[in-house]
Amino acid sequence: MCRDRVFKKVLVTFVVLTALCLFNGCNTEKNESPDAAMKPSLFMTLPDYINTPDGMTLDPTNGNIILAAPNFNDPNAPGVIMKIDPQNKLTKYIDMPLHPGTGYGCPMGLDFGPDGNLYVADNQYFYDKDHKSRLMRVVVENGEPTGVVEVAVDGFKLSNAVIWKGDTVFVSDTFMDLPDTPCLSAVYKFTLEELNQGTVQLKPLGTDSHLIAKFVTTPNHREDVAGADGLTLDSKGNLYVASFGDGKIHKLTFDAAGDVASQTVFVDMPDRLPCSDGLFCDLNTDEIYVADSEQNAIHVVSMDGSLKTLWMNEDTNGADGGLDQPCESLIRGNELIIVNFDMPFPGLKNAAFDKPYTMSVIKLKK
Repeated sequence: MCRDRVFKKVLVTFVVLTALCLFNGCNTEKNESPDAAMKPSLFMTLPDYINTPDGMTLDPTNGNIILAAPNFNDPNAPGVIMKIDPQNKLTKYIDMPLHPGTGYGCPMGLDFGPDGNLYVADNQYFYDKDHKSRLMRVVVENGEPTGVVEVAVDGFKLSNAVIWKGDTVFVSDTFMDLPDTPCLSAVYKFTLEELNQGTVQLKPLGTDSHLIAKFVTTPNHREDVAGADGLTLDSKGNLYVASFGDGKIHKLTFDAAGDVASQTVFVDMPDRLPCSDGLFCDLNTDEIYVADSEQNAIHVVSMDGSLKTLWMNEDTNGADGGLDQPCESLIRGNELIIVNFDMPFPGLKNAAFDKPYTMSVIKLKK
């Protein structure tokens, strides 16, 4: 299988190891070099117990950044969710509950639901690939976690990104590992109503009715078969899905009933965008910021499918604010805040996991 060629080493090291087609035509490219004014600076140095930061979201009630850290690089530090307030003070939000089977808590993508609770992907794939990953619900009251964390959905292979649209939550699953269809990944959706009825148990092998889209990762120079990763929504409610292994960005549109109306490849630029991790759409402009983990880069994709590189740098430890395997970004005011995952996979610029553990920031021209 495709997965087996690449992920032999994952079990030991916990490593997830030019036709430009738009849905109605061809993409155009913006070939500008990165603007020196967009050079990132150091946003924050993280403590040792946050050695692998990952997902990030804004709390809509108070402007706090909520940061997930699965700590795959050094699992001696338990998974944790942190809070960064508007004054950039870092405090613990909640410890991630340990999975009863693996003994690890692995928070990745996260987003607040319409009920005010925080929903978090718990990625257990690096410790047990047998459908142990979950979607967790952190119960929140008056803007603070109560300490109650519930299993909302169980049975993913590698739950990764989480995003809410109205009363519907979407979750990406980076590997399906189907024996007859290699290199396959997926996106699932769930309504708040059904999540409130108790834990949803997914059916295995891609047969669950919550599965709304499948994606096949194209063979690439890294031989990386990781699929659906980052998720974002534009101002019209269209869903965009990043493919980690081949860099493609897929687009899903929906009909009035909320069902998928179309599924297209929105961006396919393997030479310029070989890896797409986290996605963030600025709803004021509908520009999508893409974390390119392979090239230590942040790109911006416009609604016409064109791409410009905001910043790119060579291998670094991130101490000066340089991008050190960026995985996620979001906009707060005029700041583009970026998480550096720093977990080296084969074929990436990032050659080593090393201190410091950092977040970067780019001052945007607003």
